[in-house]
Amino acid sequence: MKKTLLALAIGAIAANSAQAYTLIDSKESGTTLDFGGSARLQWRSTATKTDNYANQTTIRQHVNQAVRNNGSRFGFRVKQQLTDDFYALGRVEWRFRGTAASQHDFDDIYTRQLYAGIGHKQFGELTYGHQTVITDEVKQTDLANTLSLSDGLLNYAARRSLQYVYKGVEGLKLGGYYGGSSKRDNLGLDLADKRKDVWGTAAIYRTKFADNQSIKLATGVSRERYGKANAIVEATAYSVGTAYTFDKTTIGLDLERRVTRNQNLAGRKRVQKEVRTILLQKLTDDWAAYTMYAYKTNVLKGGNHAKTHQFMLGTEYYLVPQHLKTFVEWQTAHTKNHASGQLASKIRHNQTVIGLRAYW
Repeated sequence: MKKTLLALAIGAIAANSAQAYTLIDSKESGTTLDFGGSARLQWRSTATKTDNYANQTTIRQHVNQAVRNNGSRFGFRVKQQLTDDFYALGRVEWRFRGTAASQHDFDDIYTRQLYAGIGHKQFGELTYGHQTVITDEVKQTDLANTLSLSDGLLNYAARRSLQYVYKGVEGLKLGGYYGGSSKRDNLGLDLADKRKDVWGTAAIYRTKFADNQSIKLATGVSRERYGKANAIVEATAYSVGTAYTFDKTTIGLDLERRVTRNQNLAGRKRVQKEVRTILLQKLTDDWAAYTMYAYKTNVLKGGNHAKTHQFMLGTEYYLVPQHLKTFVEWQTAHTKNHASGQLASKIRHNQTVIGLRAYW
């Protein structure tokens, strides 16, 4: 394991010599093939305190994890010019993942993205396959590296999906996608409940007021159905995001809501809500600091409910601009769980992460 991590670390440092490798760039045939990715390592420490009021107990746990994978990936992008306006495109990306007993999370390689399609300079792109979908771009607070509070309630990726994205108006992006049944999730693992279908749509608009001022507005909705024939669960999420940038300062806000029907019991409805904010300040061209706050609720109608306050601080520094960076992040989460109208438990969970990333 130590040899594996050492080799990856050396590879990560060596990878800073280029942002991406263009393997083929033929003007005669109109073919472009790029190789890219990133090596990502992290060290994480967690501390959890659980106060259980039902049996009057307190449990404390503190874990220092080994240095491990943090989403390392590599892949290819291809573009083939068909006419002056039309082109074909494709992408494949592999990522590393670990097993339950793994210490380093480099146990397996799986296909995260694999799609192909056709595009037009004015009318946009139509793609099919395993892909990150347009609703992933709605959240505007997801600027942290690892301990982001913005996992989000919208679907962010879909296997076996057909997507269309329009970019014909400057600053505006519109799109939607649909995916049929699937027995695997975005990690390529078998789902406990097979996906029946999923769809989503989003609009993202960005405009500049001046050379150093811009605003970004986004909204989206997604719906996923999964389960067995007589127990179909339906999860519908709505989101609005906005970000304002002035010079080297960015302020972001996300509002999200998801309603899940028939979960656990027919007729039951679960409502989740999230409010997330971020303040990011670039101190220099290579150094930035950021802070986040999130308030999240999870209510099962006629059942339990939880309220969570999360706070995060972080800083990142590029050792080699655009290619090699390190970061430190700290997060705390305080959750109150209620059952039968009474406070059942309180959980305080703290995390600290030190990371290293190399891009090529």
